[in-house]
Amino acid sequence: MSKSSASRTYIRHFLPQSTLVFVIALALFACGGGGSSDSASTGDKPEVAEAVGCDQAAVLDKEGQVVFPAEATEIVGPVDVDEDLGLLSDLYPDLDTTTDSYFAKVECEPSIGGTLPADEPPTQDQLDAEEYVSKFEANEGQAIVEDLKVNPLPPVASIDTVTMGNCYMKTAGTDAQKQVACDSPLFLQSNQPFEGRDIIYVHGLATDHLKDKMLNPPSAMGSVHPVNKLWPQDAVEFLNAGGYFRTYAENYWKDHLFEHLGMGWQWGSGDSVPIYQPKANRYMLVAWSSNQTMEYAQHAMLTQIQLAISSNKNVVTPSSYPATFVRPFCSNGCIVISHSTGSPITSSAMSLANFGFFGAGAKQIPSHIAAHISFAGAISGSRVATVGMAIALGAAPAVGASNVLCAIVDWLFGANNTCNADTTFVANSILRDLIPAVTQGIWGDWIDSSPVPTVTTAGGHPVGGFGVTGFMLPGVDDGVVTMNSACGNPNPVFPGLLPPSGLTVSSLVKAFDMSENGGKFLRSAKILVNQKNLKAIAGANYLAGSCTPYLSPTGMVMPVIIAWGGTPFDARNRFKNHYSFIQGLAEHSYDGGSSGANPWPSTIGNPPSTLRQYLFFATNNVEESRAVTDAEIYTRMIDGNGTHLVKPVAVHEIVRGRKVSFRMPFNIGSCKKKGNLNYFCQRWIWKRTYNLLDKWQEKQSSHYAYEFVGRR
Repeated sequence: MSKSSASRTYIRHFLPQSTLVFVIALALFACGGGGSSDSASTGDKPEVAEAVGCDQAAVLDKEGQVVFPAEATEIVGPVDVDEDLGLLSDLYPDLDTTTDSYFAKVECEPSIGGTLPADEPPTQDQLDAEEYVSKFEANEGQAIVEDLKVNPLPPVASIDTVTMGNCYMKTAGTDAQKQVACDSPLFLQSNQPFEGRDIIYVHGLATDHLKDKMLNPPSAMGSVHPVNKLWPQDAVEFLNAGGYFRTYAENYWKDHLFEHLGMGWQWGSGDSVPIYQPKANRYMLVAWSSNQTMEYAQHAMLTQIQLAISSNKNVVTPSSYPATFVRPFCSNGCIVISHSTGSPITSSAMSLANFGFFGAGAKQIPSHIAAHISFAGAISGSRVATVGMAIALGAAPAVGASNVLCAIVDWLFGANNTCNADTTFVANSILRDLIPAVTQGIWGDWIDSSPVPTVTTAGGHPVGGFGVTGFMLPGVDDGVVTMNSACGNPNPVFPGLLPPSGLTVSSLVKAFDMSENGGKFLRSAKILVNQKNLKAIAGANYLAGSCTPYLSPTGMVMPVIIAWGGTPFDARNRFKNHYSFIQGLAEHSYDGGSSGANPWPSTIGNPPSTLRQYLFFATNNVEESRAVTDAEIYTRMIDGNGTHLVKPVAVHEIVRGRKVSFRMPFNIGSCKKKGNLNYFCQRWIWKRTYNLLDKWQEKQSSHYAYEFVGRR
């Protein structure tokens, strides 16, 4: 089969006819116009404001200098602006600003002026690598999907029945206790994350597992490295202290737990500044092997939850846990916190369990899970996994392609010279399930049926533009997963055929996160590279989106003219029961597992006010934004005691740019009258508008999750 015919088969397998219609529409749109000019305003005419009162651009000459009217007096500037205009709720009192729906009702365009960075065309090596991976996706990748549809793996084993004891409240200082309902509000603590609920942590892809497996293949002679042990046959390595996979899970979450529970970072409404306050939540870590497929990870997760509920196995109880509480784990609903691959494992496992796939015992488990928080979730897979599978199972790439692909595989395995090693074992690893066509085509329906509400955070760090992985990932990414995936968007993305979900902007220059700060300018240039990395034909001025088409990863308000709502390119589309909450410039490890290159301040003895740095930039993390596209995230309750899935977070509107001011004897548009024949006028050389979360100067997305998810 030729590449083109294989691609057609590949897309027809997944896409309804309506999607193909929109593919044609995008291609046609690409041949047309596409909005206003991308050049800065020059000559003798300013940009036309969209409505009365909107800010206007300065007139610039060919050298970029401001041209003032002949009657202008008291000229001031240019001056740099970085101003917090206040809360959205105050600025737009007539609009519901709690979701992204309000953007379409704001009359003034958010951006003025600026310049575009130089384009960064792909190298020939990158083009060769893209062709190699595309052939794998169209042929071997499609064959994997077809085989799994015809020959699905049967259930690993039935999960034992969940046996949950009663709940009691002890009388302080005595052994006397009184039975109370497990969902009693007496067990809720408003000063604790998730009202004090128990937490289950599910780690992401373990590159250490892959590396150790590659370096320590099974041997018929001598001792067998524990990385080769399997679930459920060798459960001791997963369940017992000191076990290889349990130790990995403990190390993975160590710093995250210290930050959020051990030291207990918080900056709540009652705190004047950020503080450390140790938390009292019980928790349990799920251990699973990345060298086995999704089915085994699902079974391992459900089994360990069953053991925690039934026998308190591997439940960690902090010393601050209320002495008066006597209750089983998850008795009033656990919160699952997953990172990366842990997200599709969790959602698919809860769905399969709910449908009885793992037996009657597993079917009980979803009712004991109140909510799921997904940090940087590989919800629709990652093309990085496709690269790993292509190298492991395919013919060696040509030299040019190998320059790109082998660097990615080295990163994936955390080792050097991986392309020359025996990595065929990955065919039966979870990398198989992280190929986007497999994640969506095999597990997508199960993720879409999860009974547990899932709240997502996503990152669009420019590491994708700097690092080894970014070129292969279509759209905005955090170095490992795209925002399309992390936001919980089920829209298929097929390089060469379908672009990432996105938006059409009025102007590319207005969509550029303009800055005259060298570090931020470079950062923004890399983000734009990712937004334009569509790997498919798309319309003029079409860019890959974030969780919402209206905001960039930095929180910049985008100049949207087509949001593609209700189409296969709708950035606001979601798997059922999945709600986007926070987005930002986080790289992949930022909220989840430990990041040695960017440690939590608490882990290195710094005070809670210390800001983490963006990788590759001497720029503090100060730009988390709200990515709420569905108001149900606020009205959804997770118990009968008034506990919200998510409570609203206040948002500020920030303006950054460079402007001039002057006085005129008459109004030339959007000037303010200051007396008879006296008008105060402002004109922008460039301007960008941002939506940033309240207390954005100190918090990051995981802090918001612990504070606003599962609260009364």
